[in-house]
Amino acid sequence: MARQISWRGVLSPDTPGGAQRVDWRPTEPVRPPRSIVDASRLMQFGALLCVLEVARALLTRDALRRAYEGQVRREGLTASSADLDRLVAFSLSITVIVAVGSAVVWWLMGRATLRGSRWGRWGACALLVLALVVFFGGLLPTAGLFARVFAVALLVIGAWALVRLWHRDSSAWIRYHTQPQA
Repeated sequence: MARQISWRGVLSPDTPGGAQRVDWRPTEPVRPPRSIVDASRLMQFGALLCVLEVARALLTRDALRRAYEGQVRREGLTASSADLDRLVAFSLSITVIVAVGSAVVWWLMGRATLRGSRWGRWGACALLVLALVVFFGGLLPTAGLFARVFAVALLVIGAWALVRLWHRDSSAWIRYHTQPQA
């Protein structure tokens, strides 16, 4: 069937006669730009590192117990073996809960990024600021070397993911997915 073109002063095969112009829409699924894919993969890698943090915490349980024993002796306090065991179990529980929660947040942020979510980008900014505050406020003075290296690696990954999220291509992708399509 042949397509009819209305000639009303403007050659426009996309719009009939006096109708409004229709914006272009893709007919096939659009692939996200490289910057969005990079940011999403970085966030997935951050989630993997958080899961590895759980394994690291469980493997270094004895070192944590020795550190607590040393701290008790330095301060001249008395603590039974059961007290130290409860303290280690509590510390490991908090570490596991935070690490698993962080892994879920990293993964969700990566999925939101691929969908072109505007809140995902702003959420990632807020979470990086929170991670910096936690790192410099609490973790840096108290954590061991391995935990610090892990935290610095996560901060670098998060910062690089944000750089990729604010790339011009990423902004165009997010704008395309968040603006209403007529």
